[in-house]
Amino acid sequence: MDRRHSPPAGGVVTPGTATVQTRATPVHATWDRRRVDLTLGVTVRWLGGLYEVAALQGPRVHLRALDDNGEDAVALVSAVTCAADFALVEAQGRERPGPQIPDVSIVDVLDPLERERMRTWEWHLHEAVHGLPPGTPSGTQPRPQYDPEETSRWSRLDAKSRELKELGWTKVSVATLRRRAQDYEERGVAGLVKVVAGDLYGDTDERIVQLLLEELRAGTEESSGWANRLRERVEARLRTEFPKEGLKLSRTGFYRLLKNLGVRVETLRGPVRRREERAGSPEPPWSPTRAAMLGEVVQIDSTGLDILAVGDHGYPVQVELTAAIDVASRSIIAAMIVPRAPGRGYKGKRLGGRATTSFDVTLMLAQALAPMPGRPGWSPSAAADRARHLPYADLVACDPRMAGAAARPVIRPKMVVVDQGSIYQSEHFTDVCTSLKISVRSARDRTADDKAVIESTFSAIKKLFCQYVAGYTARDLSRRGKFVTDGVMWRLNELQDLLNEWIALGWQQHRHEGLRDPHLPGVVLTPNQMYAALVACEGYVPLPLSESQNRKLLLCEWRQVTDKGVRIGNRTYDSRALQEYNKEPSGVRGKGMKWPVRHDPYSPRYVWLFDQRKEQHGEDPWVEAEFVHQDLIGDDWSLFLWETAERLRLEAGGSEEDRQWERDIALEVSELRRRARQGSADEPATPTRRGRGRTRWRRPAAPYTGPSLAVRAPAADRYAGIPAPDPARVRPARPLNVPAHLLFASAALADPQPCPPASPAPAGANSAGSPHPGADTDAALPGPAKAPDPQRWRSRTFSGRATDLFLRSLAPPSDDSDSPAPSGDEEIT
Repeated sequence: MDRRHSPPAGGVVTPGTATVQTRATPVHATWDRRRVDLTLGVTVRWLGGLYEVAALQGPRVHLRALDDNGEDAVALVSAVTCAADFALVEAQGRERPGPQIPDVSIVDVLDPLERERMRTWEWHLHEAVHGLPPGTPSGTQPRPQYDPEETSRWSRLDAKSRELKELGWTKVSVATLRRRAQDYEERGVAGLVKVVAGDLYGDTDERIVQLLLEELRAGTEESSGWANRLRERVEARLRTEFPKEGLKLSRTGFYRLLKNLGVRVETLRGPVRRREERAGSPEPPWSPTRAAMLGEVVQIDSTGLDILAVGDHGYPVQVELTAAIDVASRSIIAAMIVPRAPGRGYKGKRLGGRATTSFDVTLMLAQALAPMPGRPGWSPSAAADRARHLPYADLVACDPRMAGAAARPVIRPKMVVVDQGSIYQSEHFTDVCTSLKISVRSARDRTADDKAVIESTFSAIKKLFCQYVAGYTARDLSRRGKFVTDGVMWRLNELQDLLNEWIALGWQQHRHEGLRDPHLPGVVLTPNQMYAALVACEGYVPLPLSESQNRKLLLCEWRQVTDKGVRIGNRTYDSRALQEYNKEPSGVRGKGMKWPVRHDPYSPRYVWLFDQRKEQHGEDPWVEAEFVHQDLIGDDWSLFLWETAERLRLEAGGSEEDRQWERDIALEVSELRRRARQGSADEPATPTRRGRGRTRWRRPAAPYTGPSLAVRAPAADRYAGIPAPDPARVRPARPLNVPAHLLFASAALADPQPCPPASPAPAGANSAGSPHPGADTDAALPGPAKAPDPQRWRSRTFSGRATDLFLRSLAPPSDDSDSPAPSGDEEIT
C-alpha cells in the first residue's frame, strides 16, 4: 500500500518541515482570474466599472452598479470572468487575488527523507481537517476526537496538537497547525514545502560582484591561469576603487561566488578558444537553422581531423578536413582532406607549409556538383544502386553520371555559409561562387553558432569515423596514446578514399536525430531518406561542368607571352599555339600584353591561356601549353613536390639566378618521384618503437593530388573501330629463339652478344635476324666496340637496346615450312 495511505508510525519519522533552498524568488502558484467562483455580495471590476454580484441565475449573473454613473447589467458568467480587466475587489478598493493553481513540481526536488516528512504532515492534517486520513476506504468511521459532525475545527486541531506532542513532535501548536492546514487547503501538498528564497550572490556586496564580472570579461583573451590570480586582481581593485569601504572577499566566499555565477575553475585554466566561444555566444533563446529546399543553405568549414597520415615525403603529417553539408537533408555533399604542416621556407616563400587553400575549397564545390564515383574494393552497400532509400532509377534517367556512383546525392548549393577565414574571403573563392550563381554569406567573427550544423557534423565525424582509423591522435597531447607514429598509418589518397566510403556507407545511411518527419516526430530519417523526400518535391536538375568550365575554376595568373613562353612559379610553359600570342596585347584594360593563364597546383604539367576574343566568336578560347622540362620528370607531380625540390636545391647551395635552375629543379623533382616510388635503402622494413630519429615510412607511389578535376579532353581511343579478335582465327606467335636469361637488361649487360639465328638469312636481305638500318646498335657503328652505357640499360622493359636484342633473336621462317603466310584477315599475338 502507498505510504501516504497508511497511518504514520509514531516516532519513526523525524518531525520537521520539508524545506527547499532556492536562489530565485519563490513562485508558489500561478494565478488565474478566469477560474473564479462568483458568490453573492462580492464586488468585481468589469469593463472599467465596479459591480456587486446581486444574483446568479444559471449561466447568467446579475450585476448591480456601484458607480454613480453606472448601470445594472445582466451577463454571462464566462463573459464577466474572462474579461481583460476582471478582478475581485476588497472593501478597501484593492484587488483581491483569485484562486491559485498550485505548483506541485516542487515535490520532485525533495530528497526521500524530506518527502517522507511531507507525506506524514499530509496524513495528520488531512485527518484533522476532514476527519479521516487520506486513502481511507469508504465507510470507515473517524475517531471520536476528529469527527467533523461532533467536533469543531478548533477542537480537532487541538486534539491533533496533543497527539503530535505525545509522539515527540515539537513546534506543533494549534496556531501552527491552523496555518499549515490553511496552506494545505489552498495549495495542496505544495503548501507543505517550505521554500526559502535566497540572494543569488548570498551576502556578497554587489560592487564586488560587478568587479569580478569585469575581470572575467577582461581575461577572456588572456593566457590561461589559476583562480588565485583572478582573486588577487579583484582584491587589488577593491583596495584601489573603494579604499574607505573596507570591502573584503574571503577565499571561501570567492569560490562560492564563482560557483553561484556558473564559472568553473577549470574554465580559467582551459584553452583560450573555449572562453572566446563562450563570450561570443549569442544570448538564448536560439533559433535553429532551417532549410526547406535542397541546397538552400550549405555550411562549409575546416577542422583538424585528429589523424596522422603518411605524407609525400614519407613522414607522418597532420591532416585537415574541409567539408560542406546541406542543412535541409544533412547530407555531406563534399569532403576533402589535405595535409597540414607549418611553413618553414626561406623568406618570401612558404615552402614546406601546406593547409587548405581557396583552390581546395573551389575543388570541393566542383566535387559537390558531380556524383562521387565508386571505387574498387568498397562495400557493395556503398553504391547508389544498392542504397534502398535513393531513387536510383530516376536519378540515372536525369543524370547518366549517376551510373556506378556512390550512395551520396548530388546537391547544387544555392547559398553557402562560411566563416571569416582568409580562404573563404578570398577573391578566387568569391568569384567562383558568383560564376556558379552561389551566394556567399559570412558568419559573424568567432561565432560558431552561425554554422552550428557543420560544427556538430565535425564532432560526429571525429566520434563515428576518426577514432576507429589507424593513426588516431585524439584532440590534444594529453589524450594521445604512446607510439602513435610507430603504428600503421594510411596514405593521404587512401585516407581520402576511406572517408568517401564512410560518407556513402555510414553517414548517408545512418539515422540523424535532426531529421524527423513533422507528422511523425518519432520517426528518425537518414540523410538519403530526407533527400529522396525533398527531391521528389522540387525535382533534380544536374549541372555537369565541361572541361572549359572546369578550367575557369583554376587559379589565374596574368602573364606575358615571350619567346620562351610563359613563366609561373619558376616554371616555363610553351607550345606552338602559345607562340601566336607572343608580345600580343590581350585587349583587357590595364593589362597590356598580359594574358590570363590558368593552372592547377595539384597537376602543374599544363597551363591554359584564355582568349576572350575567341570565346566571343564561338571558337575554342583555350590555348594549352606544357612544362618545357616535362620529359625530365616523366611522371605526375604536384606543386608541393616542386617546392620541396626547390628547397632541396637551395639547401645544396643553388641560386634562383642560375640559368640551369629550372632544369635542375625538374631533375630534382624526377629524383624525388623516383625515391617516392622505390623508398630509401636505409629505410626500415618495419617501424620500431624505440629507434633513432623520426620513423620514416615507405613513400606513396603517387603524390597527393586532391579531388580530380576534368580539365583536359579525354585522349582519343587508338583502338576505336577495331573489332574484337576472334579466338578461332588467332594464330600463336613463333617462340623466341633465345634463352630466357638473355631477355633482361642485367643479363644482356653481362653477355651482350645475341644468339646466332637458327638459319642464315638470305644474302643482301634485311632479315629479321639482322639489325634494321639506322638502328641504335653497336654493330652499326664503325670503329672499336663500345662498352654498354648503364644509363641506357636502366629499364627492365623492351625499349632501346632490349628491342634490338629481341629483333636479333628472331629467326626467319624457312621456305619448307608448312605454315601459311599470314593474310590480312588473321591476327597474330
